[in-house]
Amino acid sequence: TQEAEVILQEALQENPRNEKIYLYLGIIYEQLDDPQKAIRILKRGLNVAEEYKHLFYLNLGNNLFGQEEYSLAEEMFAEAVNIDGKLESAYLNRANSRLKLEKMEGALADYILYLRLAPNSPQREEIEKLIALLKGFLSEEESRKQEEIRSQKDLLNQVLNSLQNASEDTRNLSAESEQIEEEYDEIDIED
Repeated sequence: TQEAEVILQEALQENPRNEKIYLYLGIIYEQLDDPQKAIRILKRGLNVAEEYKHLFYLNLGNNLFGQEEYSLAEEMFAEAVNIDGKLESAYLNRANSRLKLEKMEGALADYILYLRLAPNSPQREEIEKLIALLKGFLSEEESRKQEEIRSQKDLLNQVLNSLQNASEDTRNLSAESEQIEEEYDEIDIED
């Protein structure tokens, strides 16, 4: 692999506009467990990429995911999907990124799309289990939100009732005060 790196570096010097060389170098650095170099070369290649832009984004996403840069990885996978809407691995990897970011609805949608694009995936059974778990989680979360909304409405109604009772008490007190003042005015104080 290191020999291939040397050959590709030389080829890149001879032909710096060849996007495949950048792509292959990125893959080699990934295999050499040097994601930082892979990311750098893939970003450089992205500047000249035309035909394989979606693969640059896919590989950038993979390396960023490996670096636990899930938000950036999600963005790269989204770019790959925007360019090639049938790039099944980008959907799967974006789903995994979204799961790490706790974007459950987005992850669920991407897992479903992935299985539509890759119905014979060897990971199908595991992904179907994950889909079921996500649906259950989202359903529970929705129920919890509905209960929370009901609870907040009840609390608001209690506060509103309390305020209405307080305003009635204030009106009664005000009416009583006026009556007291009238009675006080009627009393003739002799000096």
